[in-house]
Amino acid sequence: MWYVIQTLGGEEERTANLIRGQISSCYVEECFVPKRVRMKKFNGLWNKVEEILFRGYVFVISEEPEGLYQELKKLPKLAKMLGREKGFFSPLSRSEEQMIRGLGDKKHKTALSRIKLGEGRQIRVLEGPLKDYVGDVVKVNLHKREVVVRVELMGKPVDVFMGVEMVDDSLRSQE
Repeated sequence: MWYVIQTLGGEEERTANLIRGQISSCYVEECFVPKRVRMKKFNGLWNKVEEILFRGYVFVISEEPEGLYQELKKLPKLAKMLGREKGFFSPLSRSEEQMIRGLGDKKHKTALSRIKLGEGRQIRVLEGPLKDYVGDVVKVNLHKREVVVRVELMGKPVDVFMGVEMVDDSLRSQE
């Protein structure tokens, strides 16, 4: 089952590395920090960069949540396992797990979505992970080449920033 570890923003990779290095594989099947690819402008040129998808969260797949919890207590105060209720931990729901799987590839990296700007500045998603979340878009920032999608994580709404790449059909028609 998938569990969420809360950590300080900016400490996600460090926390994941501590978990991978210091907690036995009998408690951790996989530990990862989902990332996103986005476009960022440097010196007038657009470049692809990687950023954390869920700031402040590390994800762990484990079939032994109680043992995982006991091992996490031994780490520096960087991590807190979410979902402790009445002596047990709540894993992500199946739909939340599928959402995170659907956003990224096998390495938990969310690719750019290719979009086209239509009439009235409406975006049309041509391909990419944003295709499944068009109805959940709460903000579009074409200047930063990103779209904000609201999803549910651990029963709470979370804004996820996804990178987009704009496609200009007028260039293709001239070829």
